[in-house]
Amino acid sequence: MQEKKTKKQNLWVKKRHARVFAFLRFAMGGFMRIKYHYKAEKAPIKEGPCLILHNHQATMDPFFVSMAFRFPVYFIASDDLFNLKVSPLIRYLAAPIPKSKSMKDLAAVKNALRVLKEGGAVGIAPEGNRTFSGRQWETVPDAIAKLVKTAKVPVVLFNLCGGYGTDPRWGHSVRRGTKFVGRVKRILYPEEYKDMSVEELYALILKEINVVDADSAERYKSRKRAEYIERALYMCPVCKKIGSYYSKGTHFTCTRCGATAEYTQQLTIEPPIGGFTKVYEWFDWERKEIAPRLLAGEVLHDEKILFIDSVKCKRKIFLDGNAVSMDKNAITVHGEKETHVFPLAEIDAIAAVGKKKFNFYYHDKIYQIKGHDRFCAVKYVHAFNGIREAQTQNTHHVPDHSSEEEQA
Repeated sequence: MQEKKTKKQNLWVKKRHARVFAFLRFAMGGFMRIKYHYKAEKAPIKEGPCLILHNHQATMDPFFVSMAFRFPVYFIASDDLFNLKVSPLIRYLAAPIPKSKSMKDLAAVKNALRVLKEGGAVGIAPEGNRTFSGRQWETVPDAIAKLVKTAKVPVVLFNLCGGYGTDPRWGHSVRRGTKFVGRVKRILYPEEYKDMSVEELYALILKEINVVDADSAERYKSRKRAEYIERALYMCPVCKKIGSYYSKGTHFTCTRCGATAEYTQQLTIEPPIGGFTKVYEWFDWERKEIAPRLLAGEVLHDEKILFIDSVKCKRKIFLDGNAVSMDKNAITVHGEKETHVFPLAEIDAIAAVGKKKFNFYYHDKIYQIKGHDRFCAVKYVHAFNGIREAQTQNTHHVPDHSSEEEQA
């Protein structure tokens, strides 16, 4: 009797989650319609176990996705969510599955499989990070296809259309759009994907959850629609200056060369700057440009930051640090009493968090840099990934001179 009781207490999926979910769906439905003009189309699937894979556009994505389902969805969430004062309450009521951003996390995989085994539904954004550009992230791990193969459950491919137009990650205000809807694009059953290779399944998943609002011709109204776009667009295509843009209202301007444009209701840049008419075009260009500049000797630098030890699933600890810089060798945090140097070679990954933060994973610790309102975190992510990629390519192409030395 005691063994049965213990086993029941250890379940991840609990009856209270269904009650909480039903209440939130009822309570949040009106709010979502009024504030975001959002509509969720009812999902045809009635119960778990299943995997719900969705694109990642807006702050409230888990709520938007959940509104389409009549059963609880256990979302995989950034470990940053578990550092809040209300985190214990969130874990009790909804039991999200914690995962480190941009890192392999076996515990998250095991917990997801555990929920599925108990008959629950697991919600995952395969990109692992909300879009800054309005288009799918350039690097999406193929681990999601491997998880699907292991789980052997129905896979619900879910599209959020209009989330980026309504609430862009870099933005400061919600826009009123002509379209913001969540719907099931397709359901894949185990018998459909069992004979697919991991590569084929991975390509299919990415294709079915790919949504680009800027190509939709929908309109999203706001008098402040360009504000804080410099959180995403950090390099000027005209003068090549980093960190020179300033936004206000519907326009943004380079403070160095004067290049100016409007961010339109159709999510376009008018007139084009450097030939770019879409945020994602500009974003892709600067992503490729920044690492070579650091490798050539340039340094990124920002002041008015907070330096935080983000202990996983616990409260944050504020450390001595008010400025951050990055060169081709290290991230350096400057404080009033000391300077902290973190060699890039010893950093496992860097991930953008929220609108103006980034985490870096160093020696089994998670450190966080939180910037001011116009701070661009993603440029550090782009620089780190680009430097790491360049170093990897150089390692793979080192010529072998051993035979030449022996002959000499």
